[in-house]
Order: sequence, then C-alpha cells, then structure tokens
Amino acid sequence: MSTEKLTRYRRTKADIAEDIRKAAVDQVLKRGFSASMVTEIIRRAKIEPPVFYHRYKDLDEFYSEFVKGYDYWFSDIADKAMKSSDNPKDQFANLMSGLQEALKEKSVMQELLRWEVAEGNDTTKRTATLREMFTLPLAEKYNTLFKDTCVDFVALASLLIGGLYYLNLHKERSSFCAIDMTKEEGLERISKSINTFTEIMFSFLEHRDTKEDIAERMRAKGIDEQTIRECLLM
Repeated sequence: MSTEKLTRYRRTKADIAEDIRKAAVDQVLKRGFSASMVTEIIRRAKIEPPVFYHRYKDLDEFYSEFVKGYDYWFSDIADKAMKSSDNPKDQFANLMSGLQEALKEKSVMQELLRWEVAEGNDTTKRTATLREMFTLPLAEKYNTLFKDTCVDFVALASLLIGGLYYLNLHKERSSFCAIDMTKEEGLERISKSINTFTEIMFSFLEHRDTKEDIAERMRAKGIDEQTIRECLLM
C-alpha cells in the first residue's frame, strides 16, 4: 500500500467565509431563513463546528452579517431605473418592472421578504427599516411631482409594490385571482398591468398641466381667479 500522503487543500479565511456564505444560500433557498439549521450550513461548508462558532456566536449573529449582502438590492433596482431615463413616468415603470423581474425567480431576497413578514427580530426589523430609508427620497420625489393633483401617488405605488411582493411570495401556494405567476401568461399580464397603472397615474399630471395652461391663458385675458377656479372645476 502506498504511504504517499495526500496533499490537502488549505483554505484561507476568505475561502472559508465564502464557503459558509454559499452553504447558507443553499439552505435559505431550500428551507427559508426560519427553518434553516446551523448544523446543515456547517456540513455544507465542510468545516468543523468550532470554525463557525469562532466567527459567530450563533445562527442569529451569522444571519445579521449574512443579510447585509442583500441590504441594497432594492436600492440597486431603483438606481438602475432612475438612470434609465430622464422621464419620471419611464423611471417609475422601469422601477416596477425591475422589481418584478428581481422577485419572479426564487432568491435570497425573496426569502428575506418572507422572513420579514413571518418573524420579527433585530435582523428582520433592520433590513425592513433600511429598505424603507432607501425609498424615502423616491417617495419625496413623487410626492412633490403629484402635489397639485388629487392623486396620492406614493400610497397607490405602495399598494402596487405590496401586491408584487405578495403575488411572488404566494405563487408557490396557489394562483391569485386566477393569475398564475408560475406561468409566462401570468407574468405577462402583470407586466402589462404595471404599464397600464403607470399610464393611468401619470395621466393626472398631464391633466394638471392642461388645466394650468388654460388658467394661464384665462389670466392673460384678464379673467379673475375666482372665475378661473369655478370654470376649471366644472
């Protein structure tokens, strides 16, 4: 029998960290955050338990670090949408389409949303709060844009975003209102509806601009403000 010793590959600290991360991704995609087990992550990463616990006190502490790699996923989608066009309507449509595209496939981000809804802890509260902070500048932008209309655009957008979240998280259980998000037909219906929603909401801006133009022309003819208001409300 050969006495030649097998050469073992020695992993660096960075290698081990990446192996742990990949093992966690596999577990989260398979079982979700709540049902994942630290012993399985250790096994998949091919490390000894002391190696894991030397780095993290427990699974909660690991998750706290692990999800930071996904903190900016919504912000990244928003940045891409804002850079796609100078037109606010196109930016919003691209933002919603980008969100749907990111959520349609099973992903850690999708499981993170599911975890946030199912369980309240320091990590889920932090990730949810951070995402809210990222949306505030966008909300302020659209609040300002629609301030002179009868439309609470941000509230309506929140219903659309919440709907996209739910449709994608729910699709493995059942269709919703006969829309099957696991099939191309269902995805296409949602995609078209995002564009329809955008067109309807931004039509209120076009209507507002038309009224402002009419008001300016009436002022130029010396018509008083009370009469202008009464005419535009008819």
